[in-house]
Amino acid sequence: MIQHETRLRVRYAETDQMGYCYYGNYAQYFEVARAEMIRSLGFTYKDMEAKHDTLMPVMSLNIRYVRPALYDEELRLMTTLRKLPSKTVTFYTEVYNEKSELVCGGSVKLGFITSAKGEGIEAPEVLLEKLRPHFEDTES
Repeated sequence: MIQHETRLRVRYAETDQMGYCYYGNYAQYFEVARAEMIRSLGFTYKDMEAKHDTLMPVMSLNIRYVRPALYDEELRLMTTLRKLPSKTVTFYTEVYNEKSELVCGGSVKLGFITSAKGEGIEAPEVLLEKLRPHFEDTES
């Protein structure tokens, strides 16, 4: 299992007239969190696309809202990868406010396809190499 923390602040443009973070922004926050997790491994989505001919389209997004995030509040996003990817990968993210209260949680499932033909493929080996050390104790 691998877990990564990302922090971001709710900007004014992301709020409604009540000062609450608009619910649709959380999908983008989840994307920031998973991209930063991959970056923390010394790898990027850009590398995967440009150097390894692999795209990761979203297959599903699930979010459960618990309480609103507020304008100018710093959020802590905890993203977890529970198992090594194969043909798909699922990132689980929980968002916490400044009081460490759960704001929302959810998951995003992505597939792997070739850039050139859009055909479904297995997770690229270069990504798996970065992830395997985090799963050595859990593999059986």
